[in-house]
Amino acid sequence: MVTHKLNFEEEEDEQDVVCVHTALPSYLFVFELNKLLGLSLFRTKKDLVPNEANHTFAVYEYNCAVMQQTWRVVENRFNTTQAESENSLFAQSEQRFFLFPELEQTDLLVCANDLSDTGLKKMTAIGRVISCYRLPKKLNKIKKQLTF
Repeated sequence: MVTHKLNFEEEEDEQDVVCVHTALPSYLFVFELNKLLGLSLFRTKKDLVPNEANHTFAVYEYNCAVMQQTWRVVENRFNTTQAESENSLFAQSEQRFFLFPELEQTDLLVCANDLSDTGLKKMTAIGRVISCYRLPKKLNKIKKQLTF
């Protein structure tokens, strides 16, 4: 009698997360990404609000059922200015908040299913993008938190 074995390997998540460091505001990066890759990312009505925070992080989404593509761009950095007291040397000071503090050099997180290397190279080609790389495996917990 012939016996067959089933191999149940843990499936790896198809979603790729790319860390983008850029001088562009998020809406301009999304505009350039839409133009370059033929997407239709749009800003969602609900932003991400971390627990007990007064600041929000914008989220842009694109879902295509026909091509079975899902794209999401999430801000990782929020800057705000605060007026200083009269005794301060400067009139205002800037405060910076991060959605994921361990990604200090990352301004935007791009989540896409099955992102190719050519797609990653195209993102790097956008003007004023400083760096663009896949999320390191040691930070996979962030990938799970971005699945919503």
